[in-house]
Amino acid sequence: MRELTFKGYLLSQLQELSGFNSTSLYSFSQLACNNARLKDALTLYLVMYTEENLKGKLLKKFDYLNSSCERLKGLNYDNAKTYLQNDNLSEYRTIYNNFLYQRNHKEQENRLKMMMYRKISQVKQVKGVSNYRIYKELNLNHGNVNAFLKNGDTSKVSLDSARKILAFVNEYEPMKKSL
Repeated sequence: MRELTFKGYLLSQLQELSGFNSTSLYSFSQLACNNARLKDALTLYLVMYTEENLKGKLLKKFDYLNSSCERLKGLNYDNAKTYLQNDNLSEYRTIYNNFLYQRNHKEQENRLKMMMYRKISQVKQVKGVSNYRIYKELNLNHGNVNAFLKNGDTSKVSLDSARKILAFVNEYEPMKKSL
């Protein structure tokens, strides 16, 4: 899976906020006149990723974008984090922070699943719970559960499944054998 880029994120935001599955900056510019969130995402895209010739044509035709683009003059991907810390640019900082959250979400989720894996392994050993018991009782895919429980492969289970497994092993009571 490819890593999410800010350019790709902005384009997806433009498409989502406009309701058009397009890459036409002209169409986005027409719609952004009445949509502040679309205008903010469009402004960032224009300033950071649009060649000067095209940007000049769009700014000439849609002059309401001029003041927004002027506010972001000097912004580029390398200085975005520090540039957008200015209090006057909070709407753009929000877009950038949402991008960072989305880009890092999978990594954070995998760290959380790894912490759950460690706890599950400890509790499993203490209570003597088998992998078979876990995936049968929870009705989960045995191959994926085994890959997770034996090797710590966090890509094989969802966060929800890891939570279910953790809850199950924490609540598990081994059956007493009668003589």
